[in-house]
Amino acid sequence: MADVSHTVENLIRAKLPYPLENLAELAYNYWWSWNRRATRLWEYIDSEHWREYKNPVKLLLDTPEERFWELLKDDDFMNLYELVMDQFTAYMNPKSTWFSTNYPKWDKPIVYLCMEYGISKSLPIYSGGLGILAGDHLKTASDLGLPFIAIGLLYKHGYFRQEIDRDGRQREIFPEYRPEEMPIKPVLSKDGKPLLVEVPIENRIVYARAFEVSVGMAKLYLLDTDVPENSPEDRAICDYLYNAEMDKRIKQEILLGIGGMRLLQALGIEPGVVHLNEGHPAFANLQRIAWYMEKGLTFTEALSIVRGTTVFTTHTPVPAGHDRFPIAEVRKRLSKFLEGREELLELGREGDQINMTLLAIRTSSYVNGVSQLHAEVSKRMWKDLWPGVPLNEIPIEGITNGVHTMTWVHDEMRKLFDRYIGKVWREHTNIEGIWYAVERIPDEELWGAHLEAKRQLIEFLREKTMERNRRLGTDDPIPEIDENALIIGFARRFATYKRATLILSDLERLKKILNNPERPVYIVFGGKAHPRDEAGKEFLRRVYEVSQMPEFRGKIFVLENYDMGSARLMVAGVDVWLNNPRRPLEASGTSGMKAGLNGVLNASIFDGWWVEGYNGKNGWVIGEETTEPESEEDDAKDAESLYTLLEKEIIPTYYGNRSRWIYMMKESIKSIAPRFSTHRMVKEYMDRFYSKAMSNYIWLTRENYKGAREIAAWKERVVSSWGNVEIREAKIRDKRLELGVYLDGLRPEDVEVELYYGVRAQGYEIEKPHIVELRHPQEAGESEWLYVYEGNALRHLGDPCWHYAVRIHPHHEKLPHRFLLGLVKWKGLE
Repeated sequence: MADVSHTVENLIRAKLPYPLENLAELAYNYWWSWNRRATRLWEYIDSEHWREYKNPVKLLLDTPEERFWELLKDDDFMNLYELVMDQFTAYMNPKSTWFSTNYPKWDKPIVYLCMEYGISKSLPIYSGGLGILAGDHLKTASDLGLPFIAIGLLYKHGYFRQEIDRDGRQREIFPEYRPEEMPIKPVLSKDGKPLLVEVPIENRIVYARAFEVSVGMAKLYLLDTDVPENSPEDRAICDYLYNAEMDKRIKQEILLGIGGMRLLQALGIEPGVVHLNEGHPAFANLQRIAWYMEKGLTFTEALSIVRGTTVFTTHTPVPAGHDRFPIAEVRKRLSKFLEGREELLELGREGDQINMTLLAIRTSSYVNGVSQLHAEVSKRMWKDLWPGVPLNEIPIEGITNGVHTMTWVHDEMRKLFDRYIGKVWREHTNIEGIWYAVERIPDEELWGAHLEAKRQLIEFLREKTMERNRRLGTDDPIPEIDENALIIGFARRFATYKRATLILSDLERLKKILNNPERPVYIVFGGKAHPRDEAGKEFLRRVYEVSQMPEFRGKIFVLENYDMGSARLMVAGVDVWLNNPRRPLEASGTSGMKAGLNGVLNASIFDGWWVEGYNGKNGWVIGEETTEPESEEDDAKDAESLYTLLEKEIIPTYYGNRSRWIYMMKESIKSIAPRFSTHRMVKEYMDRFYSKAMSNYIWLTRENYKGAREIAAWKERVVSSWGNVEIREAKIRDKRLELGVYLDGLRPEDVEVELYYGVRAQGYEIEKPHIVELRHPQEAGESEWLYVYEGNALRHLGDPCWHYAVRIHPHHEKLPHRFLLGLVKWKGLE
């Protein structure tokens, strides 16, 4: 197979004059995507080409050689070029980083797997929030200096390009992308040929080539099966992102998980920590378990290593959003891989299905939701995995999402921050105290910067509307929006629970709101519906239908093919960012964070990140300030709240109290920029999860896996005895508790016995329990132990408002979480 991509790079290098040769290196590193000077450099070469493709490799490939010789004589270009290359060199060769300072002895990479990555428009392997979050995570890992390697798939047709026809119906266009024209390079074997990874699928080997993507100092590897060594059927495995065919979907997840691990092996990379971003890549852990078993470890020992070193992030708060496949179908496609290892499938079994989220949870020690509320929702969703464990102690934590600040901050805002905060904010985004300096920005300068962002959005809307009119022969109104008018933005996936049509619930009322000549209001909608989501497509069609009504023409606009490029304009160029999902179905929601960073005010349902982000001064809450779940019956109430907010607060403040509005813009930036940055998020993953998983790796694998053998033996001993462990009797005399416990051969150090008490919430549930560990047991017979407690904790015993119980659960100092095994026994004291 010819190495076309390598040839393209050579072609580019051959046409570049010697002083400009470093343009090739810069083009193949996505660092340029979040460096404004670098993007200006590409724009300088050919502004129209850059506006169309945002792809420096294609730009260099298509630019005539004469143009580069012209640029050599252009002092402005050469000064910019030298400045950018100096910055790039300094970034790629730092003297120290946050990571090297805080973790100087770390020597293994962190491996991150995800189905999609949103890094730039020129790499169309993303569909929405999950991919954008993964891309921002990768960029921030580079900024902080983490030894970070990501793995994904390269999709020939990407997700899709959206077109909207004359009737508002979504059309999906699937262009065929050319890898050789992208800022990616093929991974080569020692003989200089493309490296092929062997992935067992069904009864055969499927071959996958790999591409390397440089994202600053981090690496992303993408697998693709479109090689001559495969059958036509297997060559098409990576044709579309989120392929609707179950067969291809299972194969994609096998390729991502098992293929991803085999790629690392081929590259000689041994991860210290593995982070599964959503359940799609969970098969990776089956491969890791299998490899450890091939080294002579038992299934329990192998699982102990894999589980102890895996982090899993779930993003989906509804059961239907989790991949489930018939177990027979998975067994068929994993038949060659599973030979003699059928027990691996049991890790993901849910009845007669394989649940990929369940597989990920059962093979991970560190599990988190993507906001504090989502963590609570996830605990309730998966509580049956830990029977008897109180909700607040279920081992699912909350690490709230963030956004990569330098990617999403508007140029005009960035200049203001540099001027009035100092450039220190760029490297220390998550330090809240730095952002207090936003108060120094003069109101008129902040408003001026915001108006420039609005003008750019309005011009973009005009261009896109004219393009669509030419394509369809339609006469949609060209946006004639005064930048001083109020613009509301709603842009996200057109899933029904996000309720894009909520603001259209009462058209008569909306007509009055939008058409007040003294206080005009405009709404811009953007977003795609999944190709198979007919209900979501109908929401999109309805929005377009309303936009064509005489009373709303020129007031409501639908932006086609919402992507990273249009998102950057929208999150900075509207005045209000509207978010009205049905709670608690918005796990996090990062678009509002991007808007808030740019001084755009959020008007949102109290859901996802806004539960933590809203402070009463930086935006508005639609509906009630509660985390109680909503149903369809709440739609009318929320619509009424939205209209009232617009009529009584948002519009009057915008037009009648500009100083108040600017005060809220500053409050938005101060409160949102640091707390909801990926710098904060990645540091949190590092401190709370990655560092602990790495410590586990060191302990579990030392001295020929001595730690793994030790904890596996302990687990097997505990599990075999647990059925007979019993809290036999509890005697209470004069505030003295005597507890008899039968351990069936276990030792007291194998368990923790605790007094658990507090004020009842409902039933036996206690919101803020007190927990007292009972220590120093006395041997009372064969496998029987007496625990004694006396103290003030028992003073409320007998009070019906209080609940008292004792419990016992396994304990090992190397167990990542006290309830990881899901074993606990209780005895009430009332």
